[in-house]
Amino acid sequence: MKLAVFDIITEAVGDTWVGRRDFAAYAFLPVLVVSIVGTLMAAVIGDPRVFLEDPAQVPAPVVARMFFGIVVNWLAGFAMYTVFAIAWHRRTLVGREASTIGAAMRWGQRQWNFFRRLVLLIVNLVLLMFFLSILLMNIIPLAPVLSALLIVIGLIYARVALVLPAAATDTRMTFAESAKLTKGNSWRMMLAVVLLPLAVMLFGGLLVLLVAAPLAVLIGSSITAQFVLSLAAQAVNYAGFAVGITALSIAYRQLTA
Repeated sequence: MKLAVFDIITEAVGDTWVGRRDFAAYAFLPVLVVSIVGTLMAAVIGDPRVFLEDPAQVPAPVVARMFFGIVVNWLAGFAMYTVFAIAWHRRTLVGREASTIGAAMRWGQRQWNFFRRLVLLIVNLVLLMFFLSILLMNIIPLAPVLSALLIVIGLIYARVALVLPAAATDTRMTFAESAKLTKGNSWRMMLAVVLLPLAVMLFGGLLVLLVAAPLAVLIGSSITAQFVLSLAAQAVNYAGFAVGITALSIAYRQLTA
């Protein structure tokens, strides 16, 4: 089955806009938590640009502190994405939860199943990109290698991503089964579930920067300013997530019908 990708994109953007009140309700807690954790960790770990100057001279306690901050940020990000993604997938595939927003986003076995699949998927993609970049950058210049690998990783993610809406709806699906269902739709899936949310995030991020730049001059640099900027940036990110999750849910519904 060939997916009508532009119809999916149009429906995903339109549905997210129409459901903006649901988005505000579902995204409020994840955006707030990720922004708080990110701001606190930035204060704890310091400026990572010290690694760009002379990595060998960075003290071991600083490295350990930064590693700790990165791990906490990633875990908080994965956990909050899990909570939001399940609620948003189910909004599209099951219907708006009859219970309260709090009950719809409560952590339970469904969230653990989704979280495990998400972490397994992301970690494997990161490791694959790392090892392939090491193998290839001795043959090809680094910039083309990274560009090509990003495309490859995006295509792989797009082919196996159906495991996520499956987990959100308590359906058993393996990565191999997802890849089989999306056969012949690699580029369509990548356009809908990878490039579409990235475009939303990049466009929204640019708007945030345009607004934040003059404000930074007025109020200066502070933890409060960093927190406010993080809130705006995460709200944009979650808007991109919502559009991408909706597109993935629609593709899942069509391919499993």
